[in-house]
Amino acid sequence: MKAVVALLWVSLERSMTLTTRDATEVSVGVHASPVEPEEVDPDDIEVREWMGTEGMAIVEKEIAAGHAALSTSLQTIDGLFGARKSVNPMPISTICEAIGVNTQACGRVGEYLGRLANVETRVSVKVPKFATSVPCDVLFATSLRKLCELPASGPSLVYRADICKALSSAPHAIGEGHALFKFGDRRDSSACFPTFYKTRLLKKRDENYVLLDLNHGRHWGPMKKVADADIPWASKNATLVWRGVSTGKCDTGAVNSRMMLCNKWYSSTDSRIDVGMTAVVQNCHLASRYKKSEKSMESLLVSKYHLLVNGNDKPSGLNWVLFSNSVPFMVEPDIESWLLEASLKPWEHYIPIKPDFSDLSEKVNWAVQNDGEAERIAKAGKEYVQQFGTTEEEMAVQAAVLAAYVDRMDITDGGASVKLEGTC
Repeated sequence: MKAVVALLWVSLERSMTLTTRDATEVSVGVHASPVEPEEVDPDDIEVREWMGTEGMAIVEKEIAAGHAALSTSLQTIDGLFGARKSVNPMPISTICEAIGVNTQACGRVGEYLGRLANVETRVSVKVPKFATSVPCDVLFATSLRKLCELPASGPSLVYRADICKALSSAPHAIGEGHALFKFGDRRDSSACFPTFYKTRLLKKRDENYVLLDLNHGRHWGPMKKVADADIPWASKNATLVWRGVSTGKCDTGAVNSRMMLCNKWYSSTDSRIDVGMTAVVQNCHLASRYKKSEKSMESLLVSKYHLLVNGNDKPSGLNWVLFSNSVPFMVEPDIESWLLEASLKPWEHYIPIKPDFSDLSEKVNWAVQNDGEAERIAKAGKEYVQQFGTTEEEMAVQAAVLAAYVDRMDITDGGASVKLEGTC
């Protein structure tokens, strides 16, 4: 059980040693690989640009605080399962009460669990075999005790390294449990059984996708800087800004892609709109024609309007932009993370834009002409994010998710013909 809890921190201590690659342009239809080789993570480039060298210490502090909070929740969960007598799953409310999760936050536990929240008997899974290596973008089952001993390569090294750091910092957490995971950003195949993911498609939120707050430091750490970096709404410029790296589809014809955005608006005659790529990643060489200088969080927050655009999955800056005094402009979310994007409402928490970005000038016009309403939306987004508690409180919620998962799952090997994903 404790080993499963330790997996909460997959990718959290990810190395932020970053590189970029510039090259000559290629044809518009080139599609990029969804991941960078070895330890490079393109989303970390954006975090460094926002935070700067001194700001990265904030992220590192958040990671350390999370580890400490997780250790505390770990001990509580161990006692909870030690006293367990029934063979049937415990009510989620019982788990929340034991760990100290309040009623409002406990409601989120059920949302993160997907369909697993409502099972009345344990889900028995006989997998064809346990993994003999740690893959990326492939669903796999593993013994947690052996996870760090398995061979790995490429991006899976990053995930495995982070898990092993968590396990080595809490050696008492190593156990005999098993779990299903899919590391990486691909969610295109359906999971046949409840499986841990970082994000899930909104249309599949009630299926076998169990969310964890993976990469917590990246998505929540920058929020710690917002209070010092932000300025009042009235002091901001009526401009729309976006900076990011070339993640996602490397195709200017791909709807709701960063490449389509830049192709249409990089050289816009509307001086209020400022978009550009700060780094070429994932072999998307065509993106080099859209390069602009990077912007720190302080520079970005001078603008009232912030564009959020998916990359490989959710926009990396969504959390901290919502928490700021600026208003998000974005396409209706189709991906959900620990932030529970399914609950974000257009015209209440963000200003909606079309997936082909054709209405950016029109929506900026609306915001300028309805300044009070735009500010109200910015405030509502900030209030939405405040439902997520302190690091200690969120780690307790994560512990409840993990406890409920293990309490509801029984994973063994021997199912030679059992499929784990795809057409089940």
